[in-house]
Amino acid sequence: MVDLKDVDREEYERRKRAIFESMSKRGQQRILKMGYENWDPFVEPKDPRERLVSDPARQAVGLLVKFYETSKIGELARTYHRELFDLANGLIRGEAKARVIFAFVKWYEEEIGQKGVR
Repeated sequence: MVDLKDVDREEYERRKRAIFESMSKRGQQRILKMGYENWDPFVEPKDPRERLVSDPARQAVGLLVKFYETSKIGELARTYHRELFDLANGLIRGEAKARVIFAFVKWYEEEIGQKGVR
C-alpha cells in the first residue's frame, strides 16, 4: 500500500485519477454516487479477523458460554454455535438483521410458543 504521508497531494491526485480512469464504467458510477472527493482508493482493507476478536465478539462468546451452561437443551445448542455466535454478535453490534430475528423469536414465543408447532 502507498503511504500517503510520503506522497505529495499532486501525486496522490494523479494516482487516484489513474485508478479511477482504469475502472469500468459501472465502478466509476459507484464512486461518483458516493462522491469522488470522498473516495480514497488507498485505504487499507478491513481485516476479516477483526470480526472474531473484537470486544463485541468476546462478549458474544461469553454470552454463549453462559447460555450453554444454563440452557436446558445442552449439547444441541453447541451444534449451532456459528449461528448463535452470529446472532449474539449482531445483537451486541446493533445490526438490523439480528434485531429483526430477535423480534421475530419474541413474537413467535408470545404468539405460538405455548401451543407449539403442529
